[in-house]
Amino acid sequence: MNERERLLNLFNKKKIDLIPWYGDLSWWYNSLINKDESYKGEYGYLKMHIDTRVGIYLYPPSLWKIEYSEDIKFIEEKNGDLIISKIITPFGELESKIKILENSFTTAYITHYIKKTTDLKVMQYIFKNRKIYPNYEEFERIDRKWDGYGIPVALGPVCVSPLQTLITRWAGIQKVIDIYIDNREILEETIEIIQDSDNEIFEIIENSPAIIVEFPENLSGEITGKNLIEKYELPYWKKRINQLHKKGKFVGIHNDGTLKGSLPLLVEAEFDFVEAVTPAPFGDLSIEEIFEIVDEKIIIWGGIPGAIFSPLYTEEYFEKYLKSLIQFVKEKKNFVLGVADQVPPDASFERVCKVREILEKYGR
Repeated sequence: MNERERLLNLFNKKKIDLIPWYGDLSWWYNSLINKDESYKGEYGYLKMHIDTRVGIYLYPPSLWKIEYSEDIKFIEEKNGDLIISKIITPFGELESKIKILENSFTTAYITHYIKKTTDLKVMQYIFKNRKIYPNYEEFERIDRKWDGYGIPVALGPVCVSPLQTLITRWAGIQKVIDIYIDNREILEETIEIIQDSDNEIFEIIENSPAIIVEFPENLSGEITGKNLIEKYELPYWKKRINQLHKKGKFVGIHNDGTLKGSLPLLVEAEFDFVEAVTPAPFGDLSIEEIFEIVDEKIIIWGGIPGAIFSPLYTEEYFEKYLKSLIQFVKEKKNFVLGVADQVPPDASFERVCKVREILEKYGR
């Protein structure tokens, strides 16, 4: 049984011979290609998964392409360790600054696009003036290329919930809360416009060849919070999940932060799986508490905190944690072994490979 067959059998409630193992190696990949050029490019990305024997699932080509009206201009420039992005429209300009953190192979927002309430009008204009087109051929090409080594998981808009989009990409949590308190009407107006604009995207997704769809929310229960999730995200997730379920899609969500304030609501939303689940002591719920909440209603995808791939943790600790986790979940019918959230750039090649070795010994 190959890795694709294991995952699809688990989703379809059929027998499997081994716990499926699908890890997000994308962050680690950024450091790996500096050490070994054979991993560069499209085939190199697949080769990394083949050599480490980790199921591949993330970052196939998007199912759609976006074109904007001619009066919207996107400008991006690099200035030292800053990426400065500007969006110019007839209603005004937006600018964000992202700092490149070379030592950690990542980036961080210095300033978001939305700095004042009136900036939301510019954002509204951008979402109202775009066209969406299917990109099925590229997705299907990668699906064939990955074959039995895994399965491409189609990602929805980043993020699917407009409120989460504002929090993670456009405004940041503090500015969203400020606007929520001071001018809730324009916030809700913006949310509605984004939802309407995304209708085209979800029509493309529901009619696509993708089997599994994930909402890349970057959700953390203590940041968005139970009240905001219940008010602005839960009803919308239910709508989109129902739309995709009618077309036979399996639908999940990326919750890579805390779980106490979000996991019960994800079960209520009727997601099929939650990906990047981080148990204690790195998260706020133990693996036992996580399964008490979900029972068999939802598939848990994750379990291995990304931090323990780092040399800061001993080999003994890594192996002990992994064996204990596998012993607990191997009788579960709703578990996919994954990384919560990503393998860090300082991880050793040998430790990434070690997961498969331990899994085959203890996870059958």
